[in-house]
Parts: sequence; C-alpha cells; structure tokens
Amino acid sequence: MPEGEFLLEVRCEEIPARMLGPGIRELATRLFEELVACKLTPGELETGFTPRRLVVVLKKLPAAEPDREERVLGPPVRAAYDAKGRPTAAATGFAKRCGLEPAELARVETDKGQYVAAVRRVAGRPAAEVLAELVPALLSELRWPKTMRWGSGRGPWVRPVHGVVALLDGKVVPFELYGVTTADTTRGHPLLSPRPFKVRGAADYRRKLKRRGIEVRYRVRRDRLRKRLEEAAKELGGELVEDPALLRRLASVCAIPGVVVGRFDAAHLSLPREVLTTSLRDHQSAFTVAAGERLLPCFLTVMDRPDDPAGRVRAGNEWVVEARLADARFFWQEDRKRSLAERRPALERLTFHARLGSYADKSRRIAQLAEVLCEGLGWTEELEAVNGAAALLKVDLTTEMVKEFTSLQGIMGGVYARAEEYPEAVWQAIYDQYLPVSTEGPIPRGRAGQVLALADRLDTLVGIFGLGLKPTGSKDPFGLRRAAQGVVRIVLEAGLPIDLDLVAARGVLLYGERLELGGEEVLAELRPFLHDRVRHLLGRQGFAYDSIEAALAVAGSDLPDLRARVTALEKARREPGFLSVVLAAKRIANILKDAPERQLDPELLKEPAEQALHEAAAALRSEVKRAEEAGQYERSLEAIGELAPVLDRFFVEVLVMDENRDLRFNRIALLQSIQRLVSRTARLTEVVVDRTEHRQRAEQQD
Repeated sequence: MPEGEFLLEVRCEEIPARMLGPGIRELATRLFEELVACKLTPGELETGFTPRRLVVVLKKLPAAEPDREERVLGPPVRAAYDAKGRPTAAATGFAKRCGLEPAELARVETDKGQYVAAVRRVAGRPAAEVLAELVPALLSELRWPKTMRWGSGRGPWVRPVHGVVALLDGKVVPFELYGVTTADTTRGHPLLSPRPFKVRGAADYRRKLKRRGIEVRYRVRRDRLRKRLEEAAKELGGELVEDPALLRRLASVCAIPGVVVGRFDAAHLSLPREVLTTSLRDHQSAFTVAAGERLLPCFLTVMDRPDDPAGRVRAGNEWVVEARLADARFFWQEDRKRSLAERRPALERLTFHARLGSYADKSRRIAQLAEVLCEGLGWTEELEAVNGAAALLKVDLTTEMVKEFTSLQGIMGGVYARAEEYPEAVWQAIYDQYLPVSTEGPIPRGRAGQVLALADRLDTLVGIFGLGLKPTGSKDPFGLRRAAQGVVRIVLEAGLPIDLDLVAARGVLLYGERLELGGEEVLAELRPFLHDRVRHLLGRQGFAYDSIEAALAVAGSDLPDLRARVTALEKARREPGFLSVVLAAKRIANILKDAPERQLDPELLKEPAEQALHEAAAALRSEVKRAEEAGQYERSLEAIGELAPVLDRFFVEVLVMDENRDLRFNRIALLQSIQRLVSRTARLTEVVVDRTEHRQRAEQQD
C-alpha cells in the first residue's frame, strides 16, 4: 500500500442518478481545496460512485501539516517598556501568557504604530487529525437538490447513511457521520453480496468489490456498459442507436452493469421512429436497435446484476414496454383524427404567459417577425413556407402525444405535418423549431426553419424582458439564456447578416401595450444579455476575450460582421507593427481622456513628425473607409498598421501638451482624428498587449 493514501467511502440508500455526479464532484473539489489550504496537498485524487456509495481516494498525501510560526500581538511598545527600556508589567504578563521570557518578545510595525509580539512555533497536525475534523464537516455541508431526515431525526442528507469507510494508510480515521462511526468494513450489492468484508486500502477495496461484480469507477462502468450494449445489439442483428444522455443515466443507476434484452410486438413499428424511441427512452430508460434505417422490435436496458437466470427482469420490462407502446399507438391514432389546421383554434385557449397572451397570439407575432427577417435577408421565395409553418408552429401543444411526451414538442408537429404531406420546407421548419438545444447541437436545417426559430426566441426574449423579468443569478425560469444562445448560434452559423436591434425593436412594437418597459429600455437590457452569449460562443471557438471586446465596442448587432472583425483582429495582432499601433492607441486614449472635441488646423502643424502623421493618416483614411464598407477588415487593419512608424516618431519628437495653447489644442485635434481612424474596425484600446512579447517580436522582425 502506497504511503499517504486516504480511502473514503460513504454507503447509503440509493441516491438519484442526477445527483450522483454533481455530488461527488463537489465533495472531491472541496476536500482537495481544504487540504491545499492546510498545506496537505495530495498528489493524486480519484473519485467513484454507484447508486449507494460515494468514493474518494487521495494519494501521496503528506503525513502532517508543516510546522508554522504564529505571531501574537501584545501591548504597544510605549506601554510595554518604561523610559529606561525596561519591560513593564504589561510586557512581562504578555510574555508569561505566551510562554516566553520578556527578552524574547519582538517589536513589529503595524498601522497603529509599534507593538510587541510573541512569535512561537506551532507543530503541524497529523493528516489523520485534519481529516477526522474536515471530512465529516464537508460531507454534512454538501449541497443536494433534495434532502431528507430519517430515524430519530438524523440528517438532513440526501439519503440515510449506512456505513463509512475512512482509511489513512490502512488505519481507520475516527469520526462519526449521522450516528455512523467510521470503520474498515464495507458491503457489496445489497441482495447479491450483502455480507460485510474488511478492506486494507484502495487497491484492496476495488479488488474485493470487483470479485462481487461491482465497479465504482464511473467511466470504467460506463464504457463497460456501452460495450455490452453494442455486443447485445449485434447479436440481435442490428446496431445500437446512440443516445449519450441515456448511457450516462444508465451507467449511474447500476453498480453491476448488466444488460437486459427485451422484445415487443412488431406492430408497434408502425409508430413514427421519434415516438418509439422516445417512449422507450423516457418510460423505460431503454435503447432501441436498428438495422440500417429500420428499427428492430427489441430494446436494451440495464439491470443492477450480472444476469437474469429466471427471466423475470426481462419479462417485467417487456410487460411495461408493451403497455407504454400501446398507449403511444393510441395517442398517435387519436391525434391523427384531426388535422393540424383543425387544431389551430385551440391555441387561443392555451396561455403562453398570463401577461403576454395565448399561443395563438405568439404564433401571429412569430409570423410577422419571421416576415421582417425574410425581408431583411432578401428571402422572398421562402415567405410562403415561412407563413405556412408559422401558422402550425405551436399546434402540437394541443396533441395527446406532446402532453404525454413533452420532449417531443415541436418534433411531433413536424411529424404530423409530414404525415399530412405538407411541403418539406414547412414540416422541417416545424420539426426543427427548438434547435439548437445545446452549444453543440445542430441548428435548423432550412431557411424557413432558421428564421422561425429566430423569431420564436426573439419574441420570447422581448416579451419576458419587457415585463422586467430578466434572469438573475442562477435563476432562469423562462430559459432565456438558452433562447439567447440559440439566437446567437443560428445567426453566426447560418451567417445571417441581420440587425438584431431592429428585429427586437419590431418585436416590442408587436406586443403593443402588453409590455411594462419601453422599447429603448428593453433593448438596453437585451443587448448586453445577447452580447454575453456572443462572448461565450466566440470564446469557445478559440477567440481571445480582448479581441471579442474590441470588436463588440464598435459592432454588435450584426453578428457575422462582428465575427469577421474579431477574426481579422486575431490575425492582425500577430504583427509587431500593428501592436505598436495598439500601444499608441492606448497612449492616445490616456491623453484625450475627458478632452473636448477640437478642430484641426493643418496650418498649425509645425513639427515634421506631426506633419508626417497628418499626411499618412490622410492617405490611409479613404483606404480604411473603403475596406470597412466592403467588410474587408483584414485589409483595414493592415492599413492601420502602416501608421506604426509615424506614430512612434510623433511621440518621440512632438510634445502634445505644449505650453502654447493653440499648438496644444491642434495636436489634441490631430490625435482625435487618429483615434477615430484606428477605431473603425475595433476599439484597439481593449486589446491587451504583453510589452515584453511585443519587444521580442519587434527585435525578431528587425
């Protein structure tokens, strides 16, 4: 057993799968941070969990805290010594309390003057003592979404605790958690291997659990489960239909990753694939199996045991699946009795928000906003599909299928529209209306889908912000951050050159008197909210934060244009000459801070360096403007970079704050014109320059 190894296992009743990952991460993070603060930094940290246990293993843990010096302040020097420098009763009393002689007291300077102080050496505590104090406190402080009490009122904690293993180098670290005392004994599966057994350390612990079929390392268990699912699907003559979220959930709900193979009536394959897979996933946490484009009449799920000798687990799952799929077929058949168009009036009775109207109102606003977007983009040919899809966009909210499977909202509308033989552009737009659902998922496929998804999200953002209900802290009950992220992703990835401010302003007008805030107030709140999502997404794409800020300072409503500016700036800042301009821009900004606008008089430019700067700027101004207007930002920044040598010369040879008032004001006017020129593509003062790196680049260029 390696020295400095600490094994912690907390056994309890079954913890919900969604709480396990966050719970063990918080425990491990806080334990590591607290140990670092105690100067007991472990060399390695491992975690694991099953539904009934949380596991942390620390390795290369120091044996004890380092010794430290502790300084205790005593009385002021003037009170500690008399006129002849002899210690007074105050000094001798303080020294005695600290176990020192008066001669051993030190004098230290403080904000309040000189004080005497006692400096004493404090021996570091053994690691076992620190852990015994730290671990139970951290465990009791873990933040669980839901907690409970049990027995005689113990807790609250996520679930009742049954056992705690705490071993440092094989020896029990004594403490108590909710009435349970630490030990070197644990148990296996509550049904298959319930007898207690002793463990000596982490390796012995894993080895003995492995003999009982239990794997506490989540990733190992997940990968093993995936392999077994894939093998089972292959034996059935097909391939596993991937579902990473379901795999994560199933790997969390079992300690022994056993696979259940079940079958269902092939008649259920008449259901749309989306319905079949959702029913199996949501109701039975089961995977589907496909052979090419065709689903097979079977499913795969997990059981917390290695096998099912009597077939009872399989039979129970098949019974439930059969009932659920029969329900789904009933919903499908009932919903098909009325067309989507016939269901539209029901949206009048379905409330979007008590103060913002019904879903019928929302559908009308979406249609009008989508039309504004199409006109701005010049997509006149898409208007027919956009209007057709907008009328049916929210109708599936009235169907039995969506009431049963809320995750199919939007998708079922597309499925029903496809079954009713609407044009592909229409049913796809309905189907894709909630895309993207994450930072990495796909955006809507076609133009009609893209503008409708944008219009839907912008309508929601404008409406909720217009009521003064913007998200605060971690609270976002209306999903506005997700909506804003969707807006930004669609606009950026589809490359849509639209002015979001104008579209949002139109959205405000469509709400009429329903909103509490005026148009300017809504835009003032919504603009930075969208910009935060822009920062996040562009940052994920690898752009430097200061490049993003520099571009946002001069552009922000047209997102593809913004990204083009950021891309050009990222390339330009690699050049030493351009970085010289950035440094000059910062210097200019400092000089011009709070300076009123001045009028430039070329006749007052007396020094050759200021004349050269004025001439160079005049020569470049039209070129920079043309490049800007054409969206050629790389060329614009290249031209600005050409000012570097004349700017450097100007600051070396010219005194801006000349005693002569006219010369001083004229030079300020010159710098103001330069500031306007260099800030056209991006606000260069936002760019962070490492002066040492800049100097090295310049030397390499020379």
